[in-house]
Amino acid sequence: MAAGPHILRSALAGLGLIVFGAVSALAQVAPDRLAFVIGNQSYESSSDNVAINGSPLNLLTPRNDALGYVDALESVGWTVINESFSDRSRRSLENDLDAASTRVTEGSEVLFIFNGHGFTDGGENFLVGVPETGERYRSIGDMRAGSITLENVIRKLNIGRPARIILIINACGDEPLVSEASRAPVRPRFDDAGNEILVLYSSSPRGIAYDIMDNSEREPAGGALGLGLEPEAPLYSLFSRNFIPKIQDDRPLLSLFTEVRLEVEQQSTFAASDRGLPPLGWRQIPHVLYDTISGGFSLSQSPATGEVAQTDGADWRRNAQLCRVDPAKRDEALALRAAAGSAEDGPDGAALRACILEAALGDLGILKLGFDADAKSVIVSETNTASSFRSQDRIAMANVVLQGQPRQRFSFQSLDIFQDMLARHYFAEGSKFVFGWRRTDGSLPASGFEPRNF
Repeated sequence: MAAGPHILRSALAGLGLIVFGAVSALAQVAPDRLAFVIGNQSYESSSDNVAINGSPLNLLTPRNDALGYVDALESVGWTVINESFSDRSRRSLENDLDAASTRVTEGSEVLFIFNGHGFTDGGENFLVGVPETGERYRSIGDMRAGSITLENVIRKLNIGRPARIILIINACGDEPLVSEASRAPVRPRFDDAGNEILVLYSSSPRGIAYDIMDNSEREPAGGALGLGLEPEAPLYSLFSRNFIPKIQDDRPLLSLFTEVRLEVEQQSTFAASDRGLPPLGWRQIPHVLYDTISGGFSLSQSPATGEVAQTDGADWRRNAQLCRVDPAKRDEALALRAAAGSAEDGPDGAALRACILEAALGDLGILKLGFDADAKSVIVSETNTASSFRSQDRIAMANVVLQGQPRQRFSFQSLDIFQDMLARHYFAEGSKFVFGWRRTDGSLPASGFEPRNF
C-alpha cells in the first residue's frame, strides 16, 4: 500500500477534481433525527380562553394526534425539539420554529408534523394557528394573518442545513374556516433548497380530513372505535390512527404512506356515509404534494447507526455495512469480483455489489447520497469529517482509468449509474478515479489528489 497522500490544488472546467484510490474503510456516524410536532384544535374559544363545545371550527383529535406522534417517534430514536405541542398561534408557532431551528445540525433529518386546519390562498399553502384572542376568524385576511406558510416552515428549518426535511400535514386540503378559503393546496416551490424535501398531505386537494369516524366517537370514553382501538385508547384522527402504528415499521416511508392511503380511503367512505355524504366526493385520499426524497428513507431506521458491530462469523452477504469497517470482508468481496469479472455475476451478485458499494462510499467518506434530476448530478447528503466532500456537494462527472484500458467518462442521468460505476470498478487494481464536483453555493472546492498504487 502507498504512503500518505501528496496534496495538490487545481480546478477543471468549473469543477473541483479529486482522485481517489483505496484507503481504509470508515465507520459511519448516525445523523441527528429531529422532530417538531403540533396539534391545533381549539379554533374558537370563549372570552376566558375555554374551547367552545360544539363549535364546528373546533377539532377533537389534534392534541391526541400530536402526543401519539411524539411517543411513536421517540420510540424509534427521533428527538422532539419543541416543548409545546398543542393550540399554538401563528406567533407562538414561529417563535417555536425559530428556537427549534437552532438545534438543527448540518446533515440532520428533520420531521415536521402538523395536525389542525389548513387552506390555500394566493398560491401559498397555510397552516392555521389558533386565534390569539380566542375568537373565530372572521375573514380570509384575518386567517392569513393567523397562519404560517409551508414555505416559511421549510425556510426556518433549513437554516441549519439538514440533509432532508419531511412535512406531514394532517389537515383538509381546502378547509373553509371562512367562506373565502376554499382552494386546494398548490405545489410549493423550494428552488433554493439544496436538500431532500417531502411534503405529505393527509387528504387530497379539495378533500376532507376526517377528525372522527362517526358520532359514537364523540363520547368521552371513545365510543365504538371499531378500527383496532380499545375504547380507552386515545382518540386519533382517521389518518393518524392508521399512520402512527406504522412508524415503527422498518420500511421506506413512501411505501408505508401508500398503504396508509389505501386504508384511509377505504375507511373514509364509511365516515362519509355516517354523515349522509356521497362517498365518491367525500373520500379522504392522502397524497404527496412535493417529493425529492430518497425512496429508501425510513422513519424507523437510520442507515448510519454508528460503528457497525463486528462479531466472529458476521456475514457481509447479510449485512453489507460490515464492508465499510472491516477490510478483510471488503477484500473477500473484491476477490470474488475479480474472479467473476463483475460485481453482478454469480449467486452472490447482489450482496457482492452492495458490499463493494458500501466500502467505496466509506472510502470516499460519504454517509448518504441523493440525486438532483434537474442538474443530473449526485448529491452528497452527508459526509464524515475525513471526507474531501462536504454536505450538499454535487458530483457531476467522473473519469475512470482501468489498468490497460482507455479512460471512461461517466455522467450521471440517475443515482443508479453512479452506484453501478463504484460497484463495478472501485478498488480495481491499477485503477484511478477522478471526480468533478461543485459546492452547493456554486463555489469551487479546493481539489485534493491522493495517488495510490495497487
